[in-house]
Amino acid sequence: MGRKLAVGTVVFGGITLLGLPLGLLWWLIAPRPEATVTSRGLAYYPLSQTWFAVDGHYSLMMLVAGLAVGYVCYLVQQRVSHRHRLDLRLPTLLGVAAGTAAGSLVAWGVGVGLDLRAADDALLLAGPGDVVRTGLALRAHSALLLWPFSAVLQYGLFEALTLWQAEPDDGAEESARTGAAAGSGGRPGRD
Repeated sequence: MGRKLAVGTVVFGGITLLGLPLGLLWWLIAPRPEATVTSRGLAYYPLSQTWFAVDGHYSLMMLVAGLAVGYVCYLVQQRVSHRHRLDLRLPTLLGVAAGTAAGSLVAWGVGVGLDLRAADDALLLAGPGDVVRTGLALRAHSALLLWPFSAVLQYGLFEALTLWQAEPDDGAEESARTGAAAGSGGRPGRD
């Protein structure tokens, strides 16, 4: 039980830490939307395509990260389980699910946090009517679920495929038994 808990914890921690470089990558490649400064703050209307591009960059990164993490974790789990003769499927899957959820939040926080100071400074220096670049913001919060969803789906598909390939074909076994019985004259008990 201790080894399984350790495996789940390592998977969780390792994947959560992947949120740091993913957040940095999002911060580097995502475009920055512009907003007009008004006397009440920022006006984001009319919405530009840039707002959707920010969410799109984050979403695409999370989907790709999920597919990669699900695949790599499944392969590593298979090797470690085979080498140590332990069933590590459930702790690994739980670590993947929890780690990707936490990592998604970390990536979001890093991307938004790196832009926060610059956006605030630009807003302080601007006057009403000025157009300023805003910081990163994730408007589609459902994108936070894309990394866990794609990772668990990828992991589960590989597990299902492995289980399906490992199942013996009942029809082949039955035909082998009837073929052996027919070869012995239909009397299976005779030597």
